[in-house]
Amino acid sequence: MTKEQFLDVSIIISALVALGAAMYCLSIGIFILVPHLFYIPIILVAYQYPERAVVFTGALSAAYFAEVLFFSRSLEAEFVGALIRVIVFLLVAIVISNLSRRLQARESRYRGIFETSGAGIFLFSARTGEIAEMNPGCSVMLGYQKDEALALEVSAIWPGYSGLAGALEEGRIEGLDCNLTARDGAIYPVLLSASLLPDQETVCAVVTDMKEQKRMENLLRRSEETLRVILNATDVGILLTDPGREVVEANAAAVRFFGAAGREDLIGQNPDGLVARRDLGVIRTYREQILCGEALAPIECMFRRLDGTERLVEATLTCISQGGGAPGRMVISFRDITERRRAEEAMREENRHLAIINEVMEAATASRRLDEILPVSLERVTSLLDFEMGAAYLVHPGEDTVHLRASVGDKVLPTCKRRDDPLCRHVFVDGEARFVDWFGEEYPGHTDLGIRSFAAVPIPGDNGTVGCIAVASRIREMTPETERQILTAICEKLGSVVVKGMLHEDLEAALTSANRYLEKANAAAAEVNLYVDILTHDINNANTIAMGYLQMYLEFADKSEGMLIEKSLAAVYQSSEVIRNVLTLRKIRTGPVELRPMQLEPVIQGMRNYYADTSITREGPDVAVLADDLIGVVFANLIGNSTKFGGSDVEVTISIREEEDGMVSVTVADTGPGIPDDLKPRLFERSQRGSTTKSGKGLGLYIVRMLVERYGGSVRAGDRVPGRPEKGAAITVTLPRCSPVSG
Repeated sequence: MTKEQFLDVSIIISALVALGAAMYCLSIGIFILVPHLFYIPIILVAYQYPERAVVFTGALSAAYFAEVLFFSRSLEAEFVGALIRVIVFLLVAIVISNLSRRLQARESRYRGIFETSGAGIFLFSARTGEIAEMNPGCSVMLGYQKDEALALEVSAIWPGYSGLAGALEEGRIEGLDCNLTARDGAIYPVLLSASLLPDQETVCAVVTDMKEQKRMENLLRRSEETLRVILNATDVGILLTDPGREVVEANAAAVRFFGAAGREDLIGQNPDGLVARRDLGVIRTYREQILCGEALAPIECMFRRLDGTERLVEATLTCISQGGGAPGRMVISFRDITERRRAEEAMREENRHLAIINEVMEAATASRRLDEILPVSLERVTSLLDFEMGAAYLVHPGEDTVHLRASVGDKVLPTCKRRDDPLCRHVFVDGEARFVDWFGEEYPGHTDLGIRSFAAVPIPGDNGTVGCIAVASRIREMTPETERQILTAICEKLGSVVVKGMLHEDLEAALTSANRYLEKANAAAAEVNLYVDILTHDINNANTIAMGYLQMYLEFADKSEGMLIEKSLAAVYQSSEVIRNVLTLRKIRTGPVELRPMQLEPVIQGMRNYYADTSITREGPDVAVLADDLIGVVFANLIGNSTKFGGSDVEVTISIREEEDGMVSVTVADTGPGIPDDLKPRLFERSQRGSTTKSGKGLGLYIVRMLVERYGGSVRAGDRVPGRPEKGAAITVTLPRCSPVSG
């Protein structure tokens, strides 16, 4: 039975008991004690149903007054007393219902807070430890259904209660970080506060679920650890300063940069004390601009390390707002750029070196003549490196004298020096650069030149030093190391240019000498040709006269004399052939090649007329080939060989055939003794002669090969009957075909 049902039953029973007792007492004449029984149902109704308490009390009072009227003996005093009691009943009902209504409103308000609170609330007995109440928030948190946790021992959900019971009796527990056990056994971290209620019997415990907060704390802790690892792993130094301008945190890169043993050496330092004094104003102005909200690019300044040394950094300041008007913190992030700046300076200096070297080499390579290369190169070197005087000396291999080839300045320098001169020995003998600072102290005997610093750098060649560049200054006492490096690099680059220039001079001298010898050779050749022309002309005239007389005498000579005359004619013919071959060779060697289309038929017909006593047959078409006027010599030599070795009865056949590759094959075959196989590969070589007594000087077939190759063709030896050399020879010539000659 619920509390509400119990009260309803109590109201009904107490009302019936009061009415029944009043009826009994009034019937026996007792009017004093019985009315007090009516207070019980009136109070219960006013507490449970304050809105209905007056109506209920009025009805109950009416029933009581009716009983008094029915059982009284018309005593006025009884009626007055009953009326007073009815009024009291109504007053009691009104007062108690009003109090009950206010009490219920307050209880409803507290119940609403209890039921709707985001925090978990549960009540339990301090004496027995049984749970009396648990709000929905706590039930949901621990996984219990409504009223399911009631009557459970508090230790079932709060395992640590037993150890805190004594502390709870002495006072309240505030903000206890503990764990509750859920229905499924899961552990919930909570923040718990508990205290005894005024009845000193019930404990009210309020818990806040800390699971999400714990998760967020773990995430935050991991994030902080990750951030710290990142900050310590980066090469960017980071300092965190508080509003009082003290360093409160520093990462590993900052510790390394400042040379500190640990973060503790930097924490508490004034950040202004870590800036070089000369840059302090700049960094303060930069900080004020950042605090005013301006977005600025990183600034370069000098930071001072703990050991007092200074290094160049690129720094950025960032303001972190604390919120609520509190002064913010400043993050100083910086990167050491000292080495980078040095590398940039070195790169700029290297670029300057290269620019000077390239400018000098560009001027040097503009010509191949040393008389132009050295003056221009020397002038560029002295002007770009700020020297007032300069000289360029060269020496040829094997010589002991160095020669002045170019100079800059108003002083007249010696045109020649010996290798072992004090100013030249290091360069030309040892092959080493010579740099002299405070020249007057080193060489007191040369003060007339007014030189303060001097440098001489060798120009290397393939087999040692071939020259040097010497420069001097009348203003500077020293030659900087950078300019020494530039001078050395320029001379190394000039080495190949100078060597080429010297080779060019040697080549020009050699060409001049060769031209002189060639002119003499051409004059001698012209003279020889003159003698050859005179000899061939006179010999040919003599041969012609001799052949005429011999022919005339042969007609009248007898048989024995005829044989002698024929041998004489053969010798004269051979002499004429030799002269013709020599003239042909001279034309081949010296004359221009002017090829043109030549018809073969006129050439072959001319051979028939020349060799009228020989049987010559032509087969095949009449074609045009690419040749010149010497084409007749090819056929004259071939037919002449056939008649020479085959005798007067030899038969010659000239076969012409057009090939598919644009060539023309002309075969001269005879019925003579043929050509041995071992002689065929060597037949067309120079001075190659046959084994018979009729063999000539070996020039005829050699000239045939030279002419055919001159025309772009070829020649080969074979047999008239394949495989039968004794049946006669066959010489095949291939010549380029061309269109027939028009007109």
